[in-house]
Amino acid sequence: MSLKKFNLFLVLISLGIMAGMHLYFGTLLEENINKKVHNDVRTDSLKLRYNLFNSFNTLQQRFNLHEALSLEKLHELAKQISVNPSDAELVELSNAINTNVYDGHYELYLIDSDKVVGHSTSKADVGLDYKEYPYFSEELDQLRSGGIDYKITAPTFDEFALDIAQYYVVSLDSDRWLMISFVLPFNEYMNYKTERLQEIFPALKSLELYILTYDNVQLINAEAKTDKSLSTSMKEKAQYVSSMMQDLKLQENEYRTNIERLAVHFTEHQMQMNDVKDNSLVYMLVESSLENTSDDFMLLAKASFDQNVYRQEYTLLSGAMYTFILFVYLFMILGFILMYKLLIQKVSGIEKQMHSDEPIKLEGFLFSELSFFTERYNALLQRWKDEVARLNKSTMQDELTQCANRHYFDQKMEAQINLSKRYGQPFSLIMFDIDNFRNINDTYGHRAGDDLLVSMTADVKKEIRVSDVLCRIGGEEFAIILPETKGESALVVAEKVRSVVANASYIEGEQVTISLGVEEFMVSQDFDTFYKIVDRCLYTSKNSGKNRASSSAT
Repeated sequence: MSLKKFNLFLVLISLGIMAGMHLYFGTLLEENINKKVHNDVRTDSLKLRYNLFNSFNTLQQRFNLHEALSLEKLHELAKQISVNPSDAELVELSNAINTNVYDGHYELYLIDSDKVVGHSTSKADVGLDYKEYPYFSEELDQLRSGGIDYKITAPTFDEFALDIAQYYVVSLDSDRWLMISFVLPFNEYMNYKTERLQEIFPALKSLELYILTYDNVQLINAEAKTDKSLSTSMKEKAQYVSSMMQDLKLQENEYRTNIERLAVHFTEHQMQMNDVKDNSLVYMLVESSLENTSDDFMLLAKASFDQNVYRQEYTLLSGAMYTFILFVYLFMILGFILMYKLLIQKVSGIEKQMHSDEPIKLEGFLFSELSFFTERYNALLQRWKDEVARLNKSTMQDELTQCANRHYFDQKMEAQINLSKRYGQPFSLIMFDIDNFRNINDTYGHRAGDDLLVSMTADVKKEIRVSDVLCRIGGEEFAIILPETKGESALVVAEKVRSVVANASYIEGEQVTISLGVEEFMVSQDFDTFYKIVDRCLYTSKNSGKNRASSSAT
């Protein structure tokens, strides 16, 4: 395969892999975000449900506190009510039973033999016909026949006054019934305003609360109604039920009414979530009562949550991922362009140079076009390495002691200084020479002096690390470069070297000693400055009696 075809193949494969990764990670991220948003909506829904439950429970507790009192007032009124009471008498009786009632008020009703409200302190309810409510009509008949002593209804919402009441009924005689209601202002006990709840649940877009009873559905957090038409009320009820059935995907059943279908559904599923585009619609059963079949009720909440509010925290993450993928795309394209410019085109030129025996400047290619080049170049490279090794040995090594020479010392020091300045690597330098070496040469001869140098360098090498470099920089002058060594450690090494030399027997009857200068390199210094500092330390040792190591830090 040619290099150009290989490059094209690599481009296509790489772009295919990147496209697959883009789709995979994009899909995976979106799935995880959707799952997290779904969980966040569920969590907020549960908190909202608990909030609404506590509010409604507080209201019910107020009814429970007044239940015994309400029954007592009901039976007292049953004894006091006249046969044909006037409106003024009803108002007087109402005022009497409302004495010392501060968190609500009582209303008084007289139901005639036709089960119609004939008199009431709430004028709006005069004429209300209870025959239209079969389950309540049957309860009135049981009161008349003595089957029950009194009746307590479930809390009932007034769509016109926006309050909630509980009704208590007894039979006055064979033709009439007496009913009182304990009324509480709905908005003082229920936290149902969307604007208020958004402080707790920022994603909440809308909230609707419904009371579901035996044959009725009431929206209880809407604006107060002014139209008291029964037909209008029935149409609204049908619309509410139809909307719920559609949202919950419930089918009509010939054996149950739609309201019963809803009640059964919420009994089995207390919460249901449906995602619609960018919104989540959640139905929740907040509270229910199953104490009395005729007075069963369910408090339902229909909440809409804006998913974009939950997605905001993931927008940056998603954007960062797609930006990263885009940069990888661009980096790969740029890489292939550079590969073509810097590699393929130049390789073609190298192949031509090989046939004309021109010098080769690049190495390491293993493509088919370069088989002839690699064979020739590798052979040439090996010969070059052998020659370099031979030249290094002759130019970088002291012939007598086999230590590095002054030329190598200078190069090594420059390299070590660059490493220290660039990467902060510490290193130290020891310089030493043999005390009174000239006298040794004069007394015992230059051959003895040479033998001394050879033996001493062999002993010193045993005391330093493999990474340390021993250099002969003059006749009897030596230096040791200690990479990654602090000044304190270098002094320890210098003392070991000094001790070894002082205790050795190189010339019979003659003690050989050395004087040493030790210093750690500082990045603010250059080669010459550092060398002079170490040299001064060496001469300090000389001037202080010799056979010692000195440093500027001591």
